[in-house]
Amino acid sequence: MKAPSLERGCVGKTNLGRGYVAHAEKLSRKHDKQYGVYRCPHCGGTHLTTKLEKQGDYPALLHITTKGN
Repeated sequence: MKAPSLERGCVGKTNLGRGYVAHAEKLSRKHDKQYGVYRCPHCGGTHLTTKLEKQGDYPALLHITTKGN
């Protein structure tokens, strides 16, 4: 099982916090993209990913947004 890159770290990534479902869905509608939310092993926060096709390589996502609009 892979872990999110330590080199890329958490700099510049939004920590969605406890309201990650609502926040991710709002961003999905705004940007017309589907996102996954994962728990970061480095900072313990919740971050977004668009690499849903690779989800089998990583720990389970906490939430997957509905498709964009």
